[in-house]
Amino acid sequence: MIVSTFKTRFRSVLIPIIIIVAAIVIFVFLKSSKVEQPPVQIKEKVWMVETIPARFESLSPVQNLYGKVESFSMVDAAAPISGVIENVWVKEGQSVKQGDALVSMNLSDLDIPLQQAKADVADASAQVRLQKLAYEANQQRLLFEKKVLKLKRVKQERTQQLITKDLASRTDLDTVKEALVKQEYVVVGAQLAVEENQLKATQNESRLAKAKAVLRQATLNMQRGQLVAPYDARIAKVSVSEGSRVNAGMSMVSFYGVSSLVLRTKLPVMVQSEVQQALDSNITLQAFYTQHNGASGQRSIPLSLTRLAGESTTSGIDAFFRLPPALSNARPGDLMEVSLQGVPIDNVVAIPYSALYGQNQVYIIREGRLVSEHVKVVGDVLRHDELWALILPKFAANTKINITHLPNAVSGLKVSEGVQ
Repeated sequence: MIVSTFKTRFRSVLIPIIIIVAAIVIFVFLKSSKVEQPPVQIKEKVWMVETIPARFESLSPVQNLYGKVESFSMVDAAAPISGVIENVWVKEGQSVKQGDALVSMNLSDLDIPLQQAKADVADASAQVRLQKLAYEANQQRLLFEKKVLKLKRVKQERTQQLITKDLASRTDLDTVKEALVKQEYVVVGAQLAVEENQLKATQNESRLAKAKAVLRQATLNMQRGQLVAPYDARIAKVSVSEGSRVNAGMSMVSFYGVSSLVLRTKLPVMVQSEVQQALDSNITLQAFYTQHNGASGQRSIPLSLTRLAGESTTSGIDAFFRLPPALSNARPGDLMEVSLQGVPIDNVVAIPYSALYGQNQVYIIREGRLVSEHVKVVGDVLRHDELWALILPKFAANTKINITHLPNAVSGLKVSEGVQ
């Protein structure tokens, strides 16, 4: 009984021990038979970028400008007198040649003042001639009256001599003196008439000059009432129609010379001094307008800078560009964008704006890694119909410049470049 109990207890202890030993043996076997994996190696990521070599050139910076087309010869032709419009030969937007008829007023309205002015000139001329005859007659009269006065003075002297010889009485002397005084008064009157004639002659000359001026004005009104184009022009506005009545000074038609078109743009303050120096040195600066021709593509049309405005503002100064014949179809009020080409700058490098970080930083490639470089941006230039930045770098020519804009760009970043 005791032996049976012992065996039972021994068996209950031995079985768990055997299980534990078997598990350990199996674990050791499995561990020793496991295939060992090679250690994981972490590789540094390489970023693909495009680069361009640094090429030092002498380039002209480009400044984008926005402006409006204007005309410096806009003419607003007004009616010279009150009257009726007889003919209107043009319409708004129509191009006319020099000498083409534009607008005509009724000839009767223009001719009546002309004929009145001619009559006034004829009347004033006759008055001048009549006054001239009167002046000559009064001068002759004055001459005769002075001769009579001289004779009466001689007679007075003779009468006094006769009195001394008792051949004449005091009464005879008094009579002679009275006649002498009357003759002196007549001479004074004749002298006054001559002087009055001189004044009247001046007045008549003035009236004649005034009449001739009125005649010239009437002649001009006749010409202005039959308006013709003084040069090749384009009609901007027609303010009258046939049969309408106009007052003196009322606008009839507005036009401008096709060759008078200019582009007024606002020149930034930062380039104002440079442009002024170029003008003072007789250097012709040009702007380029890109004209799109549909299926035939586009072309750049040059515009020459002619002058700067006389006044400036805090935002800049107005610059005027003459429009070439290629842009003769432009109208006053049209908005245009042009690119002003400045004075050439030596030893600059042109890069796309994707290569620029901030305002003065680019990344170059050295030994497969990015290196930050500070540069100075001095303007823009057109390359491949795009604006590129002009920079003054400190690195050498042919240095590879990264033009792929990386958000995580930093010095030391490993890259693999391709040349554009």
